[in-house]
Amino acid sequence: MLAEATPPPIEKSKRARSAKDKEQKRELILMTAGQLFDAEPDVLPTAAAIATQSGIAKGTVYLYFKSKEEIFLALLEQHFRNWYADITQAIVSEKPDADQIINAICHYIEQQPQFFRLASLSHSVIEQNVDIKILMGYKNRMAQMVKTTAQELAAKLGIDDHETCSQLLVRSYAMLLGIWQISTPPEKVERILSAPSLKVLKPEFSEESQLSLGQLWCGYLEQTTAKNGFWKLGKLFN
Repeated sequence: MLAEATPPPIEKSKRARSAKDKEQKRELILMTAGQLFDAEPDVLPTAAAIATQSGIAKGTVYLYFKSKEEIFLALLEQHFRNWYADITQAIVSEKPDADQIINAICHYIEQQPQFFRLASLSHSVIEQNVDIKILMGYKNRMAQMVKTTAQELAAKLGIDDHETCSQLLVRSYAMLLGIWQISTPPEKVERILSAPSLKVLKPEFSEESQLSLGQLWCGYLEQTTAKNGFWKLGKLFN
């Protein structure tokens, strides 16, 4: 999970030698980057700003990450890892219904707004400026996260169709990111959309997410009902 408390500061003159020291310094860089990004989420802070804020020499930052975009790709990966873990942990029922699945998918996103702020910059800014080998490793780990989460979800649902679960997870992410982007516009645009006649252009994220995911997952679960005969579709459409 993302660190909540600031790790003990590491002096510039002290070089991290042990694996524990190196991991601590890496986490300090990521945490500081996240804090600076939260303060001004419209732009990625520079490596120099991250170094200054964390008390680490700029050259040392580049020992861990080749660019500021690589820093934020690593931070985004943390969010994805936490999100997928949160989904499986939040589904506690032996045979969950659609409501439980949807609530589990939305929970982390609503609790961690930094996640989708970064995700909105992923394809257009972050991934475009990362070394191809780093990006390939990231994509491979992402694919494995989706596969593992889908297998765990399919097991909870009592089905063998984990490939379709993988597709549904990816579609859920794409759908939620799109909803988040139009429901969380920049401040200037948000002021314009405050007019009652334009309310339809700025939906409420939580409500719209529940409805949209309900249509996606219930459509699949309804198809599965005929095969397995145990699905409860919850109260979304009752």
